[in-house]
Amino acid sequence: MPGDADDSPMVTDDPTHAQGLRIRAEPHPVRPDVFMHTAFVNTYAVSTDAGLLLVDPGLKQNGGSVHEAVKKWSDAPLHTALYTHGHIDHAFGLGPWLAAGERPQIIAQENCAARFSRYRLTRGLNAAINQRQFSLPRPVFPDEFDWPTITVRDSMVQRIGETEVRYRAAKGETDDALYAWLPQRGYLFTGDLIVWSAPNCGNPQKVQRYPVEWAQALEEMAGLGAEWLFPGHGLAVHGQGAVKTILTETAAWLRSIIDQVLERLNAGQTPEEIVHAVEPDPELSKRPFLQAVYDHPEFIVRNLLRLWGGWWNGNAADLRPATWDVQGREIVALAGGLNALLAKRDAYRERLAAAPDLMSQGIYRAAMNDAIRALGGEPEGAARRALDLG
Repeated sequence: MPGDADDSPMVTDDPTHAQGLRIRAEPHPVRPDVFMHTAFVNTYAVSTDAGLLLVDPGLKQNGGSVHEAVKKWSDAPLHTALYTHGHIDHAFGLGPWLAAGERPQIIAQENCAARFSRYRLTRGLNAAINQRQFSLPRPVFPDEFDWPTITVRDSMVQRIGETEVRYRAAKGETDDALYAWLPQRGYLFTGDLIVWSAPNCGNPQKVQRYPVEWAQALEEMAGLGAEWLFPGHGLAVHGQGAVKTILTETAAWLRSIIDQVLERLNAGQTPEEIVHAVEPDPELSKRPFLQAVYDHPEFIVRNLLRLWGGWWNGNAADLRPATWDVQGREIVALAGGLNALLAKRDAYRERLAAAPDLMSQGIYRAAMNDAIRALGGEPEGAARRALDLG
């Protein structure tokens, strides 16, 4: 088994007061038997007497660095690769392992295969969405897949030598989430059910997400008594109390939104009334692991409305509206001409500057740049943080 881990900058024993939160560090062991590689996503290699368990191989472009770093840590063969879900920052970095002759079992929840098939059908759409969301210079999305060899519907127990791994399906950010519990070691690998920000459960440009099932999965994991939690992004958490805190408080934060939406829906309020009235628990929202820096609580509300209701927003004028082109010409005429509307570019820049979450920033930046191009200018880029590339 590889040597002992040094004190890791990627581990905390108090998630409620994690100061100077980091999402990256040099590849290193965070436990004597767990190696951690951070590059947007956290990739973990777990040593066993029968070979390595690789949790989330990562992005395709980082696959080589993951493979090299893990092999420097351990020359054991790769026994199993786990996709905690099928997003491209988690499940597309296995190529260098396969090219080197490794033939691991590849485990995923059964909906992962359907996700890959959908990605093939909608590659252009997803490339355009990711360009807008992350302010990329060009549309980017993969078209090659390392397919699962074993799929899990609800749960499965695997033995890797003397190590028992229990897999449990869930829904949350995706419909193909799969977390891993190693009871002999007290290790819990959550994937993106924990990401060290408010749950990414409302992305306005992506398919349906599942707040209720997400909260349920967090509560189930909280009952396992894990000593270590290894998330899809951000710091690993050590200590049963600390692990339980981050799981239960994230679930409670989600439920504070879910319960309000249900109460207001059942009281007959319109979607727009609900969107502007619901706020997450104010005390939980102060936690370092529940900051709305990526997704926005309002988008989670809208996702619940999409899940439980129709697409109509309750305003009859929006049921069958005129085209944007027709509306635009009418607005220009009412405003007194085109020159009165040239401030649109600066209006979006102001909205961009005020937006705390990456989702809103990407959309406002794209709208701002569309206006800049229309006026003959050069579009503006931005630094990017990738948590959700699928």
